[in-house]
Amino acid sequence: MIHVKKWHEMNINFPSVDERYIKGKVEDGFYSNATEVVRDAVRRMRERDESPHARLMAALEAGEQAIREGRTAPYTPDFLDECEKRARQNLAEGKELNPDVLP
Repeated sequence: MIHVKKWHEMNINFPSVDERYIKGKVEDGFYSNATEVVRDAVRRMRERDESPHARLMAALEAGEQAIREGRTAPYTPDFLDECEKRARQNLAEGKELNPDVLP
């Protein structure tokens, strides 16, 4: 088992194939210890999840899910006006706005 400790103690159990991979990265000199390997992997995963591409893909998936579930509305000028009205109202009420939908 590889023990990872930084701010709070955390024990992580990896399957043997992953443990060998992590130890190999350290032995090859890519990282100085297992903590660095795991920290780099988590940072890369976080960056991927937080990227604009990831947000776009999540929005597309949510839209496709809404279509599959029949939750759709006709895309008309009235619909757009209503969306803008709701966004402005939420802004006036101090509600946090979705950065993808701004008035």
